[in-house]
Amino acid sequence: MNTRTPVISMLIFPFAPVVVIFIALQLCEEIWYASYYMPGEDGGEVEPAVALFIIPMLLSVISLLLGGLTALGRWGVPGWLTGLARVPLAIIALLLSLVATLFFMGQPQAIFMHWQVTLTWLAWLGSAGVFLVQQWDRLRNGGSV
Repeated sequence: MNTRTPVISMLIFPFAPVVVIFIALQLCEEIWYASYYMPGEDGGEVEPAVALFIIPMLLSVISLLLGGLTALGRWGVPGWLTGLARVPLAIIALLLSLVATLFFMGQPQAIFMHWQVTLTWLAWLGSAGVFLVQQWDRLRNGGSV
């Protein structure tokens, strides 16, 4: 898979994880409401706002940082040096997207009880898998073309 073109790289990260978050919101809305919604609860709007707005913004910032590391690798900075920053950033990105997706699943452990949860897990695993392949390619090649 050629993940070197900028358009494909942007589709893989940060757009794919953000799309999966919104897919989880749409697919698992009834499950989420049944699990988390409390009428009249103060501050109940904060968690969805974080999952829908703050986490996608953080993923976009991480995407820019990962792109900068790729550019540094192309300019001759050793791959192991950029890898020291790339690995923690990739782990943080995966955890952020997982947290937001799990939040909207409502019952993430009910993978065999709700088809919506199963589809959401498959979407997240596909997105995360492609992202990991992309980052492994960047680590292996040290950011060079």
